[in-house]
Amino acid sequence: MKNLQESLEGLHEHYLELLKNVNRVLDVNVEMLKNQKLDFGLYGECVVVEDVINALEVRIKDDAIISIARFQPAAVNLRLLIMMINSARLLERMGDLLKANFSIIKDIERNSPHIAKYLQSMLYPMVLKIKNIFEMYVKAVIDNDEKALYLLLTRDEEIDEISHQNMNSLTELMKASPDNVQGGTDLVLLNKNYERFSDHVMHLVVDLVYILKGENLRKIELLEEKKLSKK
Repeated sequence: MKNLQESLEGLHEHYLELLKNVNRVLDVNVEMLKNQKLDFGLYGECVVVEDVINALEVRIKDDAIISIARFQPAAVNLRLLIMMINSARLLERMGDLLKANFSIIKDIERNSPHIAKYLQSMLYPMVLKIKNIFEMYVKAVIDNDEKALYLLLTRDEEIDEISHQNMNSLTELMKASPDNVQGGTDLVLLNKNYERFSDHVMHLVVDLVYILKGENLRKIELLEEKKLSKK
């Protein structure tokens, strides 16, 4: 029978595998944006990867719940196990979000080919930055690097600003011609999806800070908002 430490090590390995698979779907998003079209071979690969992501999410959740019931861990390990459950569920949703983007890219390629160039010129640079942020998070998980996590929290504003700029540009694009409305709407949806993915990465970062430092940053943020509302 495994002890608690062995269970935690096994969960950590599964979590890293989950991160690797989500990162692969993100890689494929980056490549399709760069090439301005859907690659059916890569799409087929992502269908398989998505099944792996779903299976890992279930495995992590089940193993974490069993570990909580069997070992009744102390506070720090209990936080870790709960984080594993929540973060695995969030990563599964992030994988779904990335996979859904393929249908949008396909629609742009098929219905609005004159708009497809904006996949590369507008969205590709933003998603490269998001990929860098996600990979920094993965490295912080591996290294238990608190400093890197706090640095990552500062990158969220950068993505929000790029997304806002994209939205303004897309609004002007659609105003310029009725022919741009359908493709522009699809680009707006992609832009929102990638911004949402980036927000999810920040949630993962906050959860890991809570594990390493015992600081619930979301609670602190809510308390600050409450103080400001009373002024």
